[in-house]
Amino acid sequence: MAGSADFDLYRPSEEHDMLRDAIRSLAEAKIAPFAAAVDEEARFPQ
Repeated sequence: MAGSADFDLYRPSEEHDMLRDAIRSLAEAKIAPFAAAVDEEARFPQ
């Protein structure tokens, strides 16, 4: 089944790319600004 047009693991769909971009934007806006402090303080953010 590898290589078939219906199931190509090496070519993500447009929806996959859009989801990945949305998650990246969310992580950059909401997680990244606090990540260093959380790591340094060894705490779990609420």
